[in-house]
Amino acid sequence: MKKRRKHKSCLNCGELLNQKHNYCPNCGQENTDHQISLGLLLREVTSNFLSLDSRFAHTIKPFLFKPGKITNSFIDGKRVYYANPIRWYIVISIFHFFFMAKMFEPTVKEKKQRGFSTELELSEAKYDSIYNLPDSVHTGWPLSNPRQKLVNHLIETTNLDAEGIVDSLSLNTGTWANDFVINRFVKISQETTASLNDYLMRQIPLIIFFILPVYAFLLKLFFWRKGLYIKHLIHSIHLHSFLFFILGWTWILALVIEGFEDYGGPICMILTFIYAVISFRNVYGIKIGWSIFRATMLGFIYTYFVLLVLVIGVLISLAMI
Repeated sequence: MKKRRKHKSCLNCGELLNQKHNYCPNCGQENTDHQISLGLLLREVTSNFLSLDSRFAHTIKPFLFKPGKITNSFIDGKRVYYANPIRWYIVISIFHFFFMAKMFEPTVKEKKQRGFSTELELSEAKYDSIYNLPDSVHTGWPLSNPRQKLVNHLIETTNLDAEGIVDSLSLNTGTWANDFVINRFVKISQETTASLNDYLMRQIPLIIFFILPVYAFLLKLFFWRKGLYIKHLIHSIHLHSFLFFILGWTWILALVIEGFEDYGGPICMILTFIYAVISFRNVYGIKIGWSIFRATMLGFIYTYFVLLVLVIGVLISLAMI
């Protein structure tokens, strides 16, 4: 329930108020004082939005060491003692993607390097010679290497936008699909490697969030008689939360231990697989052998599906730049 710091009179109209009044009976304004200290405000936001209260403390131990327990508790109706699954997922996702971004922070070179660049500077004579090459030379999709050089030269030496560059080089083919791809190609070429990476990194959390219900659907297929779809969805959220929790610590260790990223990934995958096997056994009540088999099959299907979705998502994201 929302906490209010009540006044004895309405700050808007001056109407005298009782402590039972949540709203002014005269003008309808909420009876609460928003003039609070920054510390109190931050504590309230943290508690209300992230639910970092006693439920957080109750959740962390069974989440890590008793796979499937908080999923079963939620399905059984015990939903006050542990953190809400979606809020829990959001908290851990923020933790994971924050350190992931730190891990892949752009270098000075990436901040200067252009996307799809081949040659950044051309002399005027060389520019003219490439520009006047016959069309038969310009084979390649979406642009030939000579035309890429012309595009990069205009990016570096002019203030033309993507459409201006396309028009000045007469790159339009008259086919909608080809022209769309060429325009996107030129626009991406104007971006630096760092800005492209930053843009794509911001799209990944959204893509992964939409993968959650798909993984729940796969769980439903593999455990058809083991409950309604909502059970598998909650289980999917908790499994992804564990994966992101382990990945988050992998990024942290990779930042402080040189070379850790080379073997941190496999360790992360092994721990997640073991966690999933135990969780399948506890949530669906199956033998450990069947749990290992189904976790393995699900892992293969899910891995290829995630790669496909990420590729599609990245292509869509690039098309929307």
